[in-house]
Amino acid sequence: MKLINFEEYIDDVILDRGKDYYDYGHVEKITEVNDNHFLIEVSGSDNYIVEVFIDDSGEIVDTSCDCPYDWGEYCKHQAAAFYALNEKNEEIIKPTIKKTSSKKNKIDIKEIVSNLSKDELIQIVLNITSEYEEIERELLFKYAPSEDEVSSSKKLIREFINKYKYRGFIEWNDVYDALKGAEMTLSKARQKVKMNEVESAVHLCLAVLSIVVEALEYCDDSSGYVGSVIDESLRIIDEAVVNGIDQLNESTQKKLYDSIVKEALHRRYDGWTEWRKSLLETCTYFCGITDIRNKLENQLHKMLNNISDRSWNAEYERNHLNLLLLKIIELFDEEEKAITFINERIQHSTFREKAILRLMDKGDYNKVISLCNEGEKLNAKNYGLVWKWKKYKLQAYERLGNVEKQRKLMLEFLFNNEFSYYAKLKELTNPYEWERVLQDILIHFEKQPYIKSAYLEILLEEKMYGKLLEYCKRNISSIEIYYQYLLDDYFEEVNGIFKQYIESIAEQASDRKKYKSVCKVIKTYKKVFGDIQGQAIISHLKQKYKRRPAFVDELGKIK
Repeated sequence: MKLINFEEYIDDVILDRGKDYYDYGHVEKITEVNDNHFLIEVSGSDNYIVEVFIDDSGEIVDTSCDCPYDWGEYCKHQAAAFYALNEKNEEIIKPTIKKTSSKKNKIDIKEIVSNLSKDELIQIVLNITSEYEEIERELLFKYAPSEDEVSSSKKLIREFINKYKYRGFIEWNDVYDALKGAEMTLSKARQKVKMNEVESAVHLCLAVLSIVVEALEYCDDSSGYVGSVIDESLRIIDEAVVNGIDQLNESTQKKLYDSIVKEALHRRYDGWTEWRKSLLETCTYFCGITDIRNKLENQLHKMLNNISDRSWNAEYERNHLNLLLLKIIELFDEEEKAITFINERIQHSTFREKAILRLMDKGDYNKVISLCNEGEKLNAKNYGLVWKWKKYKLQAYERLGNVEKQRKLMLEFLFNNEFSYYAKLKELTNPYEWERVLQDILIHFEKQPYIKSAYLEILLEEKMYGKLLEYCKRNISSIEIYYQYLLDDYFEEVNGIFKQYIESIAEQASDRKKYKSVCKVIKTYKKVFGDIQGQAIISHLKQKYKRRPAFVDELGKIK
């Protein structure tokens, strides 16, 4: 399939979702790793990486996505990536390739429409809306005057949701379409933010939240799309308030605060701490008004008192609420008051970290080390926190210029499989001592029951390819990663390990998806060792697995 006509090969539903992802700016970044080899970052319920290989003629020769979708050959993230790449295809497809059509022959819809009369345009719109009900609804929503846009938005959101409900439930593959009304409302809210209509933007997003949060109870959100609509609503509310609060008088601020806090305290957010916290955090920006500050602080203290010690996430919820109280102080009080508040809660890791960061800024590195040592003892059973305090301690030793302490900590980090500290450790070690230190490091790793990636990175860094080859012999799947470093000195050995690896994964493959993975490895092998050897393996596998027609079919597709 070519980049210019990929739409012909992808399911319409996936294509529509990918187009929406592209249109709404979910394609975050495009990186050209090598010529015609692209990594595209696409944001959704999480950030996913789409990999695309394109040849000089614009043919998509290989593509993959690290999302969990496996219902079809292509996912919505790949579709969005193709749209993004297609937009810049002049850069991707080599200029020597001639286009089959010229600008002269291309029909320009904009030019045609601009030459039509007003009556002709009206008739076209009427014809389209009479045929497509959703387009009529969207035009009315966007352009018809409405005395209460919040009510009309809620009505629209519910209409779409009810349309895709079946026996009170929305299946995962209908969720996207069911939330079309919510997306249209958010689109209008974004425009309101651009026009500095803060109240309207906030109330439209609250309308979305009031319905969509509850929709989680009767829909399958395995795609994460409901969650992303909620997150976007919260983001727009925060942006609108942060950028527009100075334009609002006190009376308007109080009304808007009441609306947001009312939504935050609704029972629909029970169990959804992060979303409730996000709304309450937006409320902190209104605390320049004394009445509002008193109300919010009282509410937060009340919520703190209501947390049961028996709750599994009691500590987590207390931390969240205390951070909101701290934010109010940081926004509207002197620094000393914030420091006092933090020190009163220093036993909690979140506040210990805040204290450490403030001390680092002030240059009180010995106090930083003291807090880190206390933290290591206090959180001895929490592996992650112990290493966090060690890293802050390392920063303090760096600022103090204590080389010996730095080396000792960096060695700990390296043995903890953090290779990033290797170069600095080497730099801080006397060159005459380094050979002995390096041997001690390698011996330490080699004694471990499992080889860590930091050990392999050291071998690459120090060009110890003999040791790397021995590792690949014991772990044949690793040859796909490390073959390029071994070819010059160990060509025949690498060839043998590669063949052994292909035989192994071919034997384990049991469905078309796995057969394709085997073929992908064979393609790499062919590039490295040539067509003759590659074809020999293909022929051997075709004969060996002739009773697996799907495998033979995939092998036959290798060019």
